[in-house]
Amino acid sequence: MAVARPVPDDTRGILDPVEMMRHVDFARAPAGDALDGLIEWFWSVAWELPEDHVHDQQVLNHPAGNISIGTLGDAGVRLDPADGRVYGVMTKMSHRRLTSTGWTVAARTSVGGLGVLLDAPARTVVDTEMKFDDALPGIDGQRLIARVRAEYSNEKRVDCLRRELNEMVSRREPSLIAQAREVTEVAAVAEHDRTVRRVEQLAKLAGTSVRTLQRLFDYHVGVSPSFVIRRWRIIEAAEAARTAIDTDGEWGGWATVAAELGYADQAHLTRDFRRHLGTSPAAYLAHATRSNA
Repeated sequence: MAVARPVPDDTRGILDPVEMMRHVDFARAPAGDALDGLIEWFWSVAWELPEDHVHDQQVLNHPAGNISIGTLGDAGVRLDPADGRVYGVMTKMSHRRLTSTGWTVAARTSVGGLGVLLDAPARTVVDTEMKFDDALPGIDGQRLIARVRAEYSNEKRVDCLRRELNEMVSRREPSLIAQAREVTEVAAVAEHDRTVRRVEQLAKLAGTSVRTLQRLFDYHVGVSPSFVIRRWRIIEAAEAARTAIDTDGEWGGWATVAAELGYADQAHLTRDFRRHLGTSPAAYLAHATRSNA
């Protein structure tokens, strides 16, 4: 029987984190000063599953990218040797099928840090995964993968990936890095300030026009400011329901959540919920309740 491990403090976007922690060792590590404002955090997972057992992990991705190296490929196919991928913002639910034994380490970009790491508009990789050599200029992808694979712990693998990204960023134009960090600060307002519900509000807080803000998000984030606002609201809605279940807390219902997140009514929340998670709020809550039982 799988043993549940401690659940991370921030599980937003991870569907059924309690179930996930029964199957994987999960850790996060800081970006470090050189990558501050460009990388949100580094993360890693390692797993060892019984023969013929498959764990299907679903994730409603943050509106950010991931730079990933690991032994898991598309549709759960194990990769040997380990391979690397750059993922743009994924607008739909992601699935990762874990089988056998393996590991993955990755850098999750800030919401605003992807474009400068690509040295190209982030919109070009939305809902896309690319090999390192095709996405990260100035990096020898196979050399980096070999270096990471040569390490014998996820902590060391993360350190190796961090050093390489530090070096890569040092070659970027300082003004572009500064701009990316400004976009990250604006995007963080959309994440944390629940009173911000329209692009016009965000642009005003940023001291810029809506058109300029959209252009900056197009390059540095990959999706529009309105998408970022909506995605965080849906993530918060799902998290509110799951947290109430996990802690046996008071659950006010979806109508209350819709009002707290600034939706006109529950029907508008349901529409966004289906668009982002591919299911209704009621079905999501029922599934989360069963998983917690």
